[in-house]
Amino acid sequence: MQKFMATKKAASPIKSIGSVGLKVTGVNVIKLRDVIGKFLVMQKITSFLSIVFYVIWILVGLFFLWFIAANFRLGAFDQLMQPRPTASSQVPQADQAPEETTVPGVGTVNVSCVQANLGEDLIIKMVQDKGIQNFSDEEKAKLAPCIVEAESPSDSTQSPSQ
Repeated sequence: MQKFMATKKAASPIKSIGSVGLKVTGVNVIKLRDVIGKFLVMQKITSFLSIVFYVIWILVGLFFLWFIAANFRLGAFDQLMQPRPTASSQVPQADQAPEETTVPGVGTVNVSCVQANLGEDLIIKMVQDKGIQNFSDEEKAKLAPCIVEAESPSDSTQSPSQ
């Protein structure tokens, strides 16, 4: 019996039914069945992740469509959709300040005259104080030729609630 066992070859670690294997460093054996099994698992994971990816991008696309439709309804794209006016149909707009304006406590004044006669700080003081009661006689004299229509005293004494 010992003779029979001694003549028998040692069993190969590669030997298995239905699988092909490779002997690596004499100990580890990589079986084709294991490799194919791992490949199928990875393929299933990849398929699942691709479905999740597409679902996310479909939701992002639907959000952008909703956003565009909502802004279209609000009129955000009206300027883009209207034809540009030609040069002949445009009304020339003056980039100049108005010639006259009403200043509370003073009346209607000529803007260019006030800018020429009074300094910037006096104009600010006149608007903030709502009148010229704090001006000196010299400053009032500079402003006098610029007043087109003086405000009547009864207008300045009325309260805003009346």
